[in-house]
Amino acid sequence: MFHGLSRKRIFLSPKTSPMKIVQYILIAVFICTEVQNISSQEFYLGADLSYLNEMEDCGAIFYENSVAKDPYLIFDEHQATIVRYRLWHTPAWGNYSDYEDVKKAIERAKAVGLTVLLDFHNSDTWADPGNQFRPVAWQGIDDLEILGDSLYNYTYQTLDRLHQENLLPEMVQIGNETNTNILRNVGDPGHPLDWDRNITLFTRGIQAVQQINSDYGTDVKTMIHIAQPENALWWFEDATANGFTSYDMIGISYYPGWSEMGIRETAEAIKILKETHNKEVIIVETGYPWTLEWDDNAGNILGADNLLPYYNNNPSTETHRDFLTELSWLVKDNGGSGVIYWEPAWVSTECGTQWAEQGSHLENSTFFDFDWELHEGIEFMEYDYSVMPTALDSIPVTFKVDMTGVNTSEGVFVTGDFTGEAWQFMAMTNIGENIFEYNGKISGRSVGAYIFQNKGDWNTSSRENVPAECALFWDTHRAFVVGDEAIEFAFVWGSCTKIGELGVSEFDKPKIKLSPNPVQSKLNIQSTFNIISIEVYDISGIKVFEKTDIGKSTASINLSSISDGMYLLTAITIDGQKIMEKIIKSAR
Repeated sequence: MFHGLSRKRIFLSPKTSPMKIVQYILIAVFICTEVQNISSQEFYLGADLSYLNEMEDCGAIFYENSVAKDPYLIFDEHQATIVRYRLWHTPAWGNYSDYEDVKKAIERAKAVGLTVLLDFHNSDTWADPGNQFRPVAWQGIDDLEILGDSLYNYTYQTLDRLHQENLLPEMVQIGNETNTNILRNVGDPGHPLDWDRNITLFTRGIQAVQQINSDYGTDVKTMIHIAQPENALWWFEDATANGFTSYDMIGISYYPGWSEMGIRETAEAIKILKETHNKEVIIVETGYPWTLEWDDNAGNILGADNLLPYYNNNPSTETHRDFLTELSWLVKDNGGSGVIYWEPAWVSTECGTQWAEQGSHLENSTFFDFDWELHEGIEFMEYDYSVMPTALDSIPVTFKVDMTGVNTSEGVFVTGDFTGEAWQFMAMTNIGENIFEYNGKISGRSVGAYIFQNKGDWNTSSRENVPAECALFWDTHRAFVVGDEAIEFAFVWGSCTKIGELGVSEFDKPKIKLSPNPVQSKLNIQSTFNIISIEVYDISGIKVFEKTDIGKSTASINLSSISDGMYLLTAITIDGQKIMEKIIKSAR
């Protein structure tokens, strides 16, 4: 398919004029060129290696098959095509992620032919949705025009220096995870978004890159980066509505534990972003743990809450590779332009971090085990993406319901997300002993809602009443989780009891008890499973409290610092299950 290009045949006769022949030749050349551009559009696979220089200085040695090896050769030989680096203005901690560190890193990347994405955090430290704080050097600036000029000059001068060294990156981020108001002073609000101000600043950064391109005849692309695909959808819609479209590319972060989307939903969001805004879209940050164990005393960023249920909540190097391969295939299939893994070389060493005296906060999610030996997670970069991973194919699924004692005179049905966007009633067959069955197929690596009914209508009286402990969708519907193997969902009508078993919960769901609730300050938590972390969110979805490294079935938390109101408490168990309960904070 030629994406709209004409496939009309051109017939030449002896009477065709020379000028017309030339026109036909030019048309043919244009068509061939366009087809070549379409077919050769690159799909980038690679890694953010911002920590690599530091890890090597701290003594890390990277091995493949027990042989020490230059990590850049490892990534190159496993077919990485892109590398990403963060740049801080004047680092508030340590001697890395400054200009000299980035220069050294880009030299190594260019030596093996990697495309470079340079991430201007426009801060002295980590910039993320909650921390968009300007460098100390700019804190005294109150005038927006001067602040914009400072951003322009800093961006231009940095790129100009890199150009003089033949180290100019191919892509540049204007900020990192810029969901909220950018270049703030500490204490300034992140919301509501001040679009006029933000656009003014973004535009000055973009203009600096455009001026570099004009001065040197280069083609450095600009990118705006938003954290989590669900946020990117509304953010770029609002940006367009406010007239901001001058960037070249969209970058997103996708971490399952901090997103409400799975891998399929993320890919669909990328398709919407690309088609709506006519921009290339790249996942510039993602991560997934291959173990929940630690190799040091530094708390890990990605834990059980980052596991996806259709990988059986069972981290391994194999599921690590499968997550990345299947995510990347879906991204490519939906028109995305690449996937970059965040910090696969941030292994544990004797050096410390800003938050811990020794270790790494990501050693359980790198491409290297605790002995610094390469594992199979890196293989996602060399997968043949012309072939769909088998786990994403349609998987046989059986739904069964025991209708003993229930009126079935008008039929028995199952409906849910697996029937399409507009739910359909799928008739079930009586296979004996009042058990009804429906067989179908559901795309692998899927999660969705379903429910049994004894009449094919939308009257709630026709729907089973599912107990709260297994009504995991909207407190009314059951949940299906489909991995990469055939599966059966078989339950007694209106019960969490599986057919043939007694009192078995749909997902062996743990329970928690909270007291007191409402709570003034100290909240006591007791669970039937060991808890590893507790998070509290307000009604807008913003995390207001977190406690980690618990490791037991009881805990107490102090909520005196949060405002009165209703909140959602999420407890994450040692095996990755989430328990959610509403709590009310009240001063009385």
